[in-house]
Amino acid sequence: MDFLSDYPVNQSLLDWAQEAEITTLPQVFTKVAKECAHRPYLGSCDGKKFNFKTYGEVYQEVLCFASALLELGLERFQRVANFSTNRPEWPVVDFGTVFAGCIHVSMYPTLSSEEMAYIVDNSDAVVVVASCKEQIKKVIEAVNNNLLPKVRHIVAMDRFEANQGEVKEGVRFWNWDEFLVSGRDTLEANRAAIEKICQETKADDVCSFVYTSGTTGNPKGAMLMNGNFVSQMVSLTKMVGLNKDDVELSFLPLSHVFERICYYALTYCGSAIGYTRSIKFVPADLKILRPTVVPSVPRLFEKIFAKVVANSGGGLKDKIFHRAMAVGRAYREAVKKGKVPFLLKAEFALVNNTVFAKIRQATGGRIRFFISGGAPARLDVLNFFLDVNLCILEGYGLTETSPVLCVNLPNNINPGTVGEAVEGVQIKVADDGEICAKGPNIMRGYFKLPEETAEVFDEEGFFHTGDVGEYNELTKCYAITDRKKEIIVLSNGKNVAPAPLENAIKGSTWIEQVVIVGNNRSFVGALIVPNFEKLEKWAQEQGLNLSREELVKDVKVEKMLLKEIAECCQSFSAYEKVRRIAILPRELKASEGEITPTLKVKRRIVNAHFGDFVEGIYNRPSEETFAVPEEKVTK
Repeated sequence: MDFLSDYPVNQSLLDWAQEAEITTLPQVFTKVAKECAHRPYLGSCDGKKFNFKTYGEVYQEVLCFASALLELGLERFQRVANFSTNRPEWPVVDFGTVFAGCIHVSMYPTLSSEEMAYIVDNSDAVVVVASCKEQIKKVIEAVNNNLLPKVRHIVAMDRFEANQGEVKEGVRFWNWDEFLVSGRDTLEANRAAIEKICQETKADDVCSFVYTSGTTGNPKGAMLMNGNFVSQMVSLTKMVGLNKDDVELSFLPLSHVFERICYYALTYCGSAIGYTRSIKFVPADLKILRPTVVPSVPRLFEKIFAKVVANSGGGLKDKIFHRAMAVGRAYREAVKKGKVPFLLKAEFALVNNTVFAKIRQATGGRIRFFISGGAPARLDVLNFFLDVNLCILEGYGLTETSPVLCVNLPNNINPGTVGEAVEGVQIKVADDGEICAKGPNIMRGYFKLPEETAEVFDEEGFFHTGDVGEYNELTKCYAITDRKKEIIVLSNGKNVAPAPLENAIKGSTWIEQVVIVGNNRSFVGALIVPNFEKLEKWAQEQGLNLSREELVKDVKVEKMLLKEIAECCQSFSAYEKVRRIAILPRELKASEGEITPTLKVKRRIVNAHFGDFVEGIYNRPSEETFAVPEEKVTK
């Protein structure tokens, strides 16, 4: 791996590998596939049920994929790019690439043509696998426009007829079945070579490039190693308590390293994984699959929370719901103290088997725990799930840390924190509050960026996350307060952390999205995307027969939303409170590059796309200031 000569060695990983029994992905999957050959592994839904392939069947496809790569002449550590949605073929590409000694490059299926081409070219991939017609066409177009000069093979998962001459000369187009058949026909000839590669693979061999979301610039390829992933799957399985009887519903993109480690850990246990048809089918697929484990970003949990609250109704039904929630909270707090009064226990049993049972049934009725990651979760949402007896574990990590650094555990859940450090991971809080980590899960570095790699490691080998946080000695848990680079500095020198403000404001049912602004300005402002369905209904009740474009400019609407925001931000200091807002006419979109696929805001892009709205906040004449007077928002 000559491309690693300028990168520091992860000594923590080497030390871990000296003691570990299993240290590489080929070792893990070979062992599990043989022990669980007839157990269901990867499933897809036909609308009525999930149909599963067994571990043994997937193992054979992995070997065929690896054999096909060797037949193409790929050498150790060459790159194979995977531009696919979640489906059973995704792990086949992943494990098959590593079994051939190559490096798997994962890409979000929602990437634009330009973003996809950047990652494929930057990674030096020679093979690109794409799933659906839209993605296949993007790859072919980029190849034909000479944007991907190193690519020699395109593999299409969905049946796609590439007409002769459609793909430029020198690039071979394959359909999925055709590619696997080529590997199956040569497997016996290549089996010894595959086994040798797997035996020689080491814990510190790079096996995957996972590109960061690029919230502050071009995405960077984090070079992750076999031992990074294996150390994580072993620790998390033990800490969280996964087992072979678990069933996961997978819909968070596998290209996101959070979902990636969840699928690895469940594979390590011999569990089953079902892929949802699409995000819109998640509610239906929850009921069909009845999973025990569901990892997701906070947005799913926010939607479940909002739907349950909206359906609580009014009158007696509403009173019953709120009483049940109060009982759930009281019971949970009593359990944590170790003493539950008899009457409270009886009342909880009643609401748990009636009100809460209906809520749990909507998730399939078998959930052991949800796992929330990828972005900060709202405290009110976390408490809601716990109060209705649905376990939710919030964790924290980064692409560069493979990814989990901390996680709440079933026996030690502390809402508002990201939990305890993962076994084997050292965490320190720097003098400026930055979270720093060292362990076998830390990346080798950013591909082709040794200087930027050096900037994020200190002399002791700790990786600097860029996140600001704190540690609680009593609970042994960490809390993340904001991104170091996203701290807003007002013109008066005051520092404002946007994430806590944004999370508080999103607690309002009137607001879907919010972006705090104000760097180098005299006060805090906010870009707001309202709940248009609710807002339009309110406007009609107020006699405002306006279009959406007119609504977002209306003075009454702005005053109403500012009052709502003031209620949400009562606990913040006066200088942190939002003084003015601009209402956006549409949602922030991943397709426009404004949010990542896991819904993190790309502030630089948002500021560029909505610069006029930001300027409108600060250039508005004083008589057009609609902020709630200071004495009304400070309590």
